[in-house]
Amino acid sequence: MKKLILSAIVLSMATMNVMAEDAAEDANKHWTKSGNASLQFTQGYVSKNWYKGGVSSFALLGTADYTFNYKYNKFAWDNAIEAKLGFVNASSQYRTFITNNDILKWTSKLGYQATKNWYYTLQGIGQTQFCTGWQEDNTTKDVTEVSKFLNPAYVNVSVGMDWKKETEKIKFSIYISPFGYNLKFVGDPRRAYDPDGVWHKGRIDGTQFGLHPGDFNLYDFGVGSKATLEYKVSKYLTWSSQATYYSPLWDCGKYKNNVYTEVDWENTFDMPLNKYFSTKLYTHLRFDDSVGPANKGEGWGYFQFTELLSFGLSYKW
Repeated sequence: MKKLILSAIVLSMATMNVMAEDAAEDANKHWTKSGNASLQFTQGYVSKNWYKGGVSSFALLGTADYTFNYKYNKFAWDNAIEAKLGFVNASSQYRTFITNNDILKWTSKLGYQATKNWYYTLQGIGQTQFCTGWQEDNTTKDVTEVSKFLNPAYVNVSVGMDWKKETEKIKFSIYISPFGYNLKFVGDPRRAYDPDGVWHKGRIDGTQFGLHPGDFNLYDFGVGSKATLEYKVSKYLTWSSQATYYSPLWDCGKYKNNVYTEVDWENTFDMPLNKYFSTKLYTHLRFDDSVGPANKGEGWGYFQFTELLSFGLSYKW
């Protein structure tokens, strides 16, 4: 009798273990995960007596992207974490190293399938940076602190429709939102301390992000969209692109009559040599007229642009 009971217990435990393994395996079928990381650099040396002049320079760029998506029946949950951090060193600069690329972003979309390619979607985006950003004065060669972690920070939550299409070579998504909540946050704003409007040094000027002088935050409600594309052009070239748009509704937020437009377009061209080495070209074009005329760039207006070409280690999984 004891042997029979023991055998039954062992059989039950084995059955439960197999069922648990099957359940875990079944749950894993609903998840798809992928990522890539790279550490790339450019370097140039110029001797002090070089007949054409010039300065030595060194640039380092680290990137990491990770996606984890869940699909079960008509429900879909897509997540993407993006991180980029780049430094440049030039002997003519006041500081030894200055960041030339600094992004930390998390995008999450929860959707319910309406038709074959359309999803009712709730989207959330959070973005900030890792390090302190400095801007050099060409005249004095001094630098000013213009940004840092959570200065600024962006949060956008919206509802809308998402159209998704995936083939062997192309992954494409376009999200359209008729209503969303947008928050800009500056944790350490620069503030005037006397009637003449002289600023405290070492603090962040929030007006360059559209905030009023001394304000910690700006919130509003508006319309927006986001498109993402991953196109495997060939074995030796992959084009990844994302474009976002946002504009607040009239008189619907913290500031009255605060209507502006923000557009970001990021592109990465990945040209692998093999599994571990690649050349990457990264471009980022931005339009933001919330900053006001005082923060326009000479020759660029409300447009902003950055570009990086690098070579180094790269790995995908």
